[in-house]
Amino acid sequence: MNRNKKIVAIIICVFMISSIWTMLSLKKQVKNLQNEVGRMHSNFNNKIRTTNQYISNLGNKLVSKIEKSESLLSSLETETEYKNEQLAFTVRAVPKEKRTDEIIFLSLGDEKKEMVSTNGLDYTAIFALKMTQKIVPIISFESLAGMRQESLPEIYLDELLSLGYESRWGNQNNSTEKNEEILTLTVYVRDEKSYFLLNETPTVTIVIEDISTDTEIGRKEMQLTEADAKFNKELSSISFDVDLSEYRKKEGAHTVWLEMKTKGGIFYREEVASFDYDGKQSSFAGSGTGVLYPSW
Repeated sequence: MNRNKKIVAIIICVFMISSIWTMLSLKKQVKNLQNEVGRMHSNFNNKIRTTNQYISNLGNKLVSKIEKSESLLSSLETETEYKNEQLAFTVRAVPKEKRTDEIIFLSLGDEKKEMVSTNGLDYTAIFALKMTQKIVPIISFESLAGMRQESLPEIYLDELLSLGYESRWGNQNNSTEKNEEILTLTVYVRDEKSYFLLNETPTVTIVIEDISTDTEIGRKEMQLTEADAKFNKELSSISFDVDLSEYRKKEGAHTVWLEMKTKGGIFYREEVASFDYDGKQSSFAGSGTGVLYPSW
């Protein structure tokens, strides 16, 4: 009998040691996954910075050409407006010299338009753009004697229409324990030419998805809240919050997705936060910063 008890005790000990070892191994795997996600997020941000730098360099090259008198233009301005699911792209240019017999044209891909002027100084052309196209403007001065032409900096619509965001758990106006179950989101423009995106309040919905089943378990519309001061001083921004207490105690790991539509009709969808709960006391909530790109 004593021998049987010893065998049972040994089996229980082995099982407990095995369980502890499995738990430690799983914790290590979770930690490795968290580190990998962190590295992926860092690499993604580096790619964004590289792309922004590339676009900035293109603009700087044109400015440099103008300053060195290599450009045909003394100034160039572009303006973008998105309304009723159409993108209007306006170019205003002031030529250094326009000869009497010359006509100024602007080309975007296969489309070519004559630039018009109301004062004889600056010339304007307006294009209706497709959402997926890259803008490669070419300005030309044409006459019977020949043509003078210049390629202007490329413009990528996804970058032009992108928005920055910051998500966090908690609301600066609420200090209760339930505060940590409130998700606050601030959306801001990344380029002064994109202010029009937030001229009117967009519709923002939060979607909760279960990671294990890859299914949606709920959604709630976010409400306007006081703008975050650190963004409002320098950038056009808008803040929202939503109470997710009814979901934070659901067992398992979950992702939180943002679905946002501007008044002009541009739609954005991006994962902005996460949380998990083990059914007891242990829980984890993640948030951060990133970039919202249009979903065409």
